[in-house]
Amino acid sequence: MVKKYSTKKTKYVGVYQDLQTKKYGYRVKLGTDRSTGKSIHEHRRGFRTASEANEARTTALKKKQDLGALSNTNMTYDMFMERYYIPEYRNSVESSTWRSRERILQKLKERFGNKKPRDISTLDILDFKNELLETFSQNYARLIFGMFSRTLKHAKKHGLIKENLVEIVNGIPKKKTEVTYWTKEELEKVIQTFNLKDFYEHMSFVMIFLYYMTGMRVNEATALYWSENVDFENKQIRVWHNLDFKSGKDWNRKTKMKTEAGRRIISIDDDTVKILKDWQSRQKEIGNYDFVISYTGEPLGKSTIGRIIKRHGKLAGVTPISPKGLRHSHASLLINSGVNPLVVQKRLGHSDIQITLGVYSHLYPTVDREVADQLNGQVKIQTSDITLTNWNGNQHVKPPKNKNKGE
Repeated sequence: MVKKYSTKKTKYVGVYQDLQTKKYGYRVKLGTDRSTGKSIHEHRRGFRTASEANEARTTALKKKQDLGALSNTNMTYDMFMERYYIPEYRNSVESSTWRSRERILQKLKERFGNKKPRDISTLDILDFKNELLETFSQNYARLIFGMFSRTLKHAKKHGLIKENLVEIVNGIPKKKTEVTYWTKEELEKVIQTFNLKDFYEHMSFVMIFLYYMTGMRVNEATALYWSENVDFENKQIRVWHNLDFKSGKDWNRKTKMKTEAGRRIISIDDDTVKILKDWQSRQKEIGNYDFVISYTGEPLGKSTIGRIIKRHGKLAGVTPISPKGLRHSHASLLINSGVNPLVVQKRLGHSDIQITLGVYSHLYPTVDREVADQLNGQVKIQTSDITLTNWNGNQHVKPPKNKNKGE
């Protein structure tokens, strides 16, 4: 016959009194059995007072915490990355961001894999920092070093280390890179390199002109559908989608934008309207196309866009730029045309006006010269024929009198 016990709670959590024996006991959960998934509990009874039972329960909890901490601190950096950091990071970022960061995370695993996070010293971190600066550009080294710091911050959060030593070591400063762009004159030279009789070149021309005249982000323009995003009647483009592109057959057209301000409507000029209408008619001669920027029915990738820009920029003999350079060019065009920065911010989909003011306002090399030219004649210069001031003391030094040679 199984003996049953009747108990009552005490003022201590997890501590109870056996009403039959009048003794006290405790229950405590020590964790989970990884093989079965079942909880592991510890029961002890026979204490004379509730206070004694509570003290024993507290000791059991502390022992559990100490053992857990020891287990965690013995975990290698590679185990930590594979088991905890990478899965959590991958689920927290866009797939395009993950693809661009995956290689960096693998580099970190290779560099520190066998070390325990608690054994990574400031000297290890300094050596790693110097290796990065010797191997990569300053800004890419900064990106890798920053991601390494975030992994240790995560390790600290989960009790693997007491301190993120990267925060003690001086970080890698961001190097201000020169923004390359095309002026209107350079764009005109590039336009002259296209033969619109060729279907592919016609698309390439439309693509470059559209980016230049709207300032859309690369993946915003490649996601444009004629039916959903182009409004010829109101002369507008609805920037409502973002393209996550892996390949011509593997892509995802998403409504989630880079920033909340990224979802916007851009007004377009008459030239852009005509160019788009002509291109739509040309596409219809081939087939039914959803994508605005397409010659096969499938969207273009960033690498293809970059090659087109590079090829025609070289033919025109103009400044080499990246796809993002066309966005810079548009921003510069607006600001140097006197457009209000707040309007520029909205058109570009910036979340912060400081981005607009800080990055784009000084792109054109002619701006400073134009300012100087505008200052010409602003101040009327007319001096006095006589001295109007009286000088006392030796502060006033008169020019020496002319003397004849030999005197």
